[in-house]
Amino acid sequence: MNRGVYPLVAGAITQERQLELLAHNIGNIHTTGFKKDQAVFGTILAQSVGRPVAGFDLFPQVATVLSDTSQGILRHTGNHMDVGLEGEGYLVVSTQAGPRHFRGGSLKINSNGELATLLGDPVLGRNGPIKIPVGTMNIDRQGVIHVEGRRVGQLRIERLVSSTIPVKTGDLYWEVPSQKQVVDAPNTQVFQGSLEQANINPSLELINMIKVTRSYEQMQKAIQTMDEMTGQLIQSARTQG
Repeated sequence: MNRGVYPLVAGAITQERQLELLAHNIGNIHTTGFKKDQAVFGTILAQSVGRPVAGFDLFPQVATVLSDTSQGILRHTGNHMDVGLEGEGYLVVSTQAGPRHFRGGSLKINSNGELATLLGDPVLGRNGPIKIPVGTMNIDRQGVIHVEGRRVGQLRIERLVSSTIPVKTGDLYWEVPSQKQVVDAPNTQVFQGSLEQANINPSLELINMIKVTRSYEQMQKAIQTMDEMTGQLIQSARTQG
């Protein structure tokens, strides 16, 4: 088989993976607090018999996928159980798998009377889960919680230290490799009655999807052309033989 087809196939697979990421991002445009995924491209040198050929043995690939953690727009909802963050900080949530970080969203009071996510996981304060008594709850910009004018706790808000890459674990939770990689985030502001929107520009994502689709189609045509040329060469060799 013509070795030149392999880089084209690898390129097509890479573009297909990129299409999957773009489709995933577009599908989460209306997901509160969603952070878009971006592909980081790389190359891999193939093992081959004989002398390597430039351009034929160097294959493109999606090296890894990183999340863009930039700020999303805050949308006012007026619901006192909605919480949005502005800044680099994350809320800290207690789950069965351990502490997770969370960019906020619609909250509730769980069966234990604690402030929690919609999954029932307690949202942690500086001293652990926050008990919310019956009454009107107010949260100020620093995350201090008052119920009927009485202070009941303060949200634990942390940011990641430089170069730390959080990992998505589902349900809009993030896992940080080590507690040593987070610090307090006093400059992050809390907006009660607001939700952070996904940090996705739908027009830009659609444009990128069109570009990647066209590139994928061009690679398919190139693979088909190379396959036809190989077939013609084989047929010609048989005829002359």
